[in-house]
Amino acid sequence: MYPVNIKVRDMSCLVIGGGHIALRKVSKLLHEGAEVTVLAPALSEELMELYRKNRIQWKQAFYKPGDTAGYHFVVTACGVRNVAEQVRKEALNHFFLYNGADFPSLGNCSLPAGFETGGIGFAISTNGRSPAMAKYIKTWLEREIPPSFGAWLDRVSVIREGLPDELSSSRARECFWHSVFSDQIMNLVLSGKLDEAEECVRHAIGRFRTEP
Repeated sequence: MYPVNIKVRDMSCLVIGGGHIALRKVSKLLHEGAEVTVLAPALSEELMELYRKNRIQWKQAFYKPGDTAGYHFVVTACGVRNVAEQVRKEALNHFFLYNGADFPSLGNCSLPAGFETGGIGFAISTNGRSPAMAKYIKTWLEREIPPSFGAWLDRVSVIREGLPDELSSSRARECFWHSVFSDQIMNLVLSGKLDEAEECVRHAIGRFRTEP
């Protein structure tokens, strides 16, 4: 697998299936601003509510070959292998992204478990072998990643704005960034000592500025 983040805002997406697995995929796509159509003969109560609120489009039918035409991203979540295999063929022929939520090995991309904290995004994938393990690791990381990471990133972003004036050479800037995320600094961040960490970094700026 080649990891990549895709902006799906306003992207035309098709989810085949109307059950709880489809709901999870639809919810994530909507959260990211995608335009979602669900293809299924019936919808779960939650998906029906999204349809009533005009959050999604609904094609009330079983899948048939060619239904993926015009979509940039397709998810199968109906649990029918013949459908997944046909969509796989169409993805190969028409070059769209296909995630097999019901048959992961057939898709040309996977959807990692992910979360965001403090403006930092994390994605965990087992290459489709065990979504349950990916979810476990996601939950574990959510507990372990401290809020101070995001707060530190905010501070670093402010400091970074002044770098072109403070550090003229690329070598000096590289040394600076190594210091920003060194074990010494990050141990302070982990302890919540952001002021002390920032003081060390700003001291480093002065040191790098005087180095040849």
